[in-house]
Amino acid sequence: MNYFFDQHFHLMDISHPNLISFFGSIESGVAELFTSGALLPSYILTPKTRRTHTLLSRITNTLTTFEQPIGATLLMMEEDLGGAYASHDEEAARPDKPYIRSGKLHFRSRTYDKMAMCPMLMDFTASPTSGQSLYYPTPKKEKILTYIDDTLSGFEHYRTNHPDGLFDFFPFVGINPPVHCLPFIKEILSTFVVTDADKASGKRRFYGIKVYPPLGYDPWPADREERAKVAAIYEFCTEHKIPIMTHCDDQGFRALSAKEAWRVSEPDAWRPVLAQFPMLAIDFAHFGWQYTPLQKNPLTVLTGLANKVPDSSWFYQITELMKSYPNIYADVSFSGANVGFYDELSNFLTSLEDEVRETIEGRILFGTDFSVNLMKVESYTSYFRLFEASPLSDEEVHRMVQTNPMRYMGMQ
Repeated sequence: MNYFFDQHFHLMDISHPNLISFFGSIESGVAELFTSGALLPSYILTPKTRRTHTLLSRITNTLTTFEQPIGATLLMMEEDLGGAYASHDEEAARPDKPYIRSGKLHFRSRTYDKMAMCPMLMDFTASPTSGQSLYYPTPKKEKILTYIDDTLSGFEHYRTNHPDGLFDFFPFVGINPPVHCLPFIKEILSTFVVTDADKASGKRRFYGIKVYPPLGYDPWPADREERAKVAAIYEFCTEHKIPIMTHCDDQGFRALSAKEAWRVSEPDAWRPVLAQFPMLAIDFAHFGWQYTPLQKNPLTVLTGLANKVPDSSWFYQITELMKSYPNIYADVSFSGANVGFYDELSNFLTSLEDEVRETIEGRILFGTDFSVNLMKVESYTSYFRLFEASPLSDEEVHRMVQTNPMRYMGMQ
């Protein structure tokens, strides 16, 4: 199939996130929101949007997708790429023609028959200890199960209303081991994950595993029982060649303190995992982008290279892992909305020796992080346009949207 992949985006409504866990993580003081960088303008707004749009307008635009069912959001995304909506931002990135026209996706010099859509479900199940200090404590609910049902219903709604639509779905199911017992984790894997790509049926509709360290996922915990849980995931993924995606920037939704979230999100936290399971296919989302000044790569700052090549130390941890292990990937979701990101990425690739460049270029995936990315761009279409206008070559773009994700997903 001639696919164009969006390897990383989100579908959810307001019932799916666990807001109690989020606010509990900052209970020690609102000041941590600032010291952690969660409210840094560089994270939540681009320079242009600071002039033309308020933070409130961006939040409101983002929340429009949370106020409707998942199926309606999918229809909206495809209609957006088809030019159904008018821009209300004179500075927003817009293509000359809609990307979807004549029943195909047109991007750069190529035409694609279908879009491979990979929504990432996050496991927002509350920790058993959360809510102990609340006057009205909330009972623990396996939120991931409801989220799965809602997502599958959303796919059916899309297919019913767009029977000739371009979207095919390859979702990833979220698992957060600290809030589940080992038998439950194994049940999620055996019930929902496709172990043979040619036999997706019934509830087996998920093609990968989504983990989110800031919600509590430690890639290699010291506790023996907790390590057994993550080891079960790695063993399953190794045996069945199931890809994993892990959140990897220093921001995002979290249920931990900023310092602890950074510790478990750091790419090098996966080194002991890869020492035991070297064939795991892992996508480090957002290419390890860091927004907090204390997290920046000091070398690029001291040498004046900032804004010319990536200045995030996690970015370079990921590329080192790519050199050492055959199935390490990174995607450009959300990061691609940052001013200069694609220029810096292109400059970095150009600076590499041919053999290393070939390795790195073969591991980069396109993703949008919709609808979270609406904090920085006007629309799904706008994010595509920023990517289309990047200095990356047509061949590099094609590798990111088809060749590399096909390999990562085991669909070659």
